[in-house]
Amino acid sequence: MTEHATQTGGVEERAFQTEVQQVLNLLVHSLYTHSEIFLRELISNASDALDKIHHRALTDKSVVDPGAALEIDLQISKSSKTLTIRDTGIGMTREEVNRNIGTIAHSGSMEFIRQLAQSKDKDKEEQLKLIGQFGVGFYSVFMVADRVVLTTRSADPEAEAVMWESTGDGKYTIAPADKKERGTEVKLYLRSDSEEYLDAHRLESIIRRHSDFVAYPIKVAGKQVNNTSALWTRPRNQVTDEQYNEFYTHLTGDPEAPLAREHIIVDVPIQFYAILFIPRQAPLQWLFTPEPRIAVHLHVRRVFIQDDCKELLPVYLRFVRGVVDCDDLPLNVSRETLQHNPVMNKVRATLVRRVLGMLEDMAKRSEEDYLKFWRAYGMVLKEGIATDFDNKDKLADLLRFHSSLEDDRNAWVSLQTYVDRMQSEQEKIYYLTGESVDAIAQSPLLEPFRKRNLEVLLLDEPVDEWVVNSLQKYGEKEFQAIDAADLDLGTDDVRLEGVEDNKEQTIELVSFLKRQLEDRVSDVKESNRLTESPCVLVTPQGGMSQNMERLLRMSDREFTPTKRVLEINPRHPIIRNLGGMLRRERDSERIRDWANMLVDYVLLGEGTVDDPQRVTRALHSMMQAATQHVAEEEKS
Repeated sequence: MTEHATQTGGVEERAFQTEVQQVLNLLVHSLYTHSEIFLRELISNASDALDKIHHRALTDKSVVDPGAALEIDLQISKSSKTLTIRDTGIGMTREEVNRNIGTIAHSGSMEFIRQLAQSKDKDKEEQLKLIGQFGVGFYSVFMVADRVVLTTRSADPEAEAVMWESTGDGKYTIAPADKKERGTEVKLYLRSDSEEYLDAHRLESIIRRHSDFVAYPIKVAGKQVNNTSALWTRPRNQVTDEQYNEFYTHLTGDPEAPLAREHIIVDVPIQFYAILFIPRQAPLQWLFTPEPRIAVHLHVRRVFIQDDCKELLPVYLRFVRGVVDCDDLPLNVSRETLQHNPVMNKVRATLVRRVLGMLEDMAKRSEEDYLKFWRAYGMVLKEGIATDFDNKDKLADLLRFHSSLEDDRNAWVSLQTYVDRMQSEQEKIYYLTGESVDAIAQSPLLEPFRKRNLEVLLLDEPVDEWVVNSLQKYGEKEFQAIDAADLDLGTDDVRLEGVEDNKEQTIELVSFLKRQLEDRVSDVKESNRLTESPCVLVTPQGGMSQNMERLLRMSDREFTPTKRVLEINPRHPIIRNLGGMLRRERDSERIRDWANMLVDYVLLGEGTVDDPQRVTRALHSMMQAATQHVAEEEKS
């Protein structure tokens, strides 16, 4: 909200929101050399306003000037050094002017300010990327003007015209205006160092470079300078890469070229056009909101209908941006009728197929580009495995995971790559889930797999549990969690070499640990998988993985985890010594503390110790015993 406001005779003076003033200062002083972007931003705003009135006028004949031509007009006055941009769009009410210009409603406004301030010493192109992304393009007018007057009238018949004026010095005024026509007019009083924008040829060149795709006539001094045919309806061979990229920027506000695009023209069985883009990156808050949006614009016969049509794509493809124009839908189509429209179902199926095909092509063409996509959107794409049964196999081919065979954390493997390098006798796709790749990679559960040179997929994202449970297998190979108690790796002896088994002592220790730890574990067994670690906790048959239980605890505090199975390595010195201690001091408090320490030893590695005080007492006891032993040796 604004900091303060005063009003006299209908003229209201307000102070800009603090964030707006910071944005103004940064734009004017940091990005002056790229000042021409102001025109792109104003034309983009005007085009959006025309889209809105075009759609509304189809069903609401009470709007102001229902028959007015939809166009953008630029007028130059060299004598007064002004440039005026007019549109016949939907206009704004007084309240909308205050909300849209006096403040920054975008939740990431402070992040924009922080990033722009930090990028002062970086490439100016990097700074420009932020303007459209954070929706502050209007303020770029103060890069070229020392005074701006905006006059607007809303399409609502009862609304009054309003004039907004500011010199960008921290304040602005709003007053009633005498404007009969619907739309918005922005008059810029250009600074002496920005008089190049009084040249019609200069303006024409900027418009052709940045706004040639705008679907409404753009006139400069009465001459139309743009191609008004919708970009998506043009033949692909008549659209340049630059035009695609400029259209993407217009659509999204992101000046950085997209990672991939797909231009779709379908004639049968239905007729529609589409241009879809995959951005190089997107803010997390855009992808992971409580109600994710499908940011694809729907047009019907070149008329804008809505900009967040969730019927066009499934939620797991919400990273896609673009426009779809369908000739086989009625112009008065509503959200309710879209949900059950058979035409939309066919459009959606085609779009999903083409997006997945675009990703397949990217992965084949350039693994480097595909991994850029995967790092940005892989977690979102994985959701489709559990929600889109028809495309599950295609999605499985697009998955990438970290692997126990790759030390580089930037390396990823596909399921096909994993299967191609499986050992000849290997029947399972082995995986282990956890909170982070580094934590998983240090798990003692990997020891027998490293010994046998068996690859294990390291799954560290919450959605991974649902991915493997939904897939169950890839090709003919089933997924196998390596933390399962019933894991069978064959009969090869991979235990510590050169150490004889003491079966009687092991049996005795296992029996003691079962009684002592019955409240903490479901069973205690001799391990046939450990080589270097003394013990490990594994999931009992039919139980949930530890990572899945962790996720459930995050959403349900009352959730009761399943007791796991403790496996001990009888050849490890710690276990052998504990077995010997049991025979010497069976009833001591110390042996019971050390028995509990076996479980806590594993939990420490997982970062999930439930009773730190118990661990502290056990460590104190161990340290005391160790120092006492050293002291006795020194005496002797």
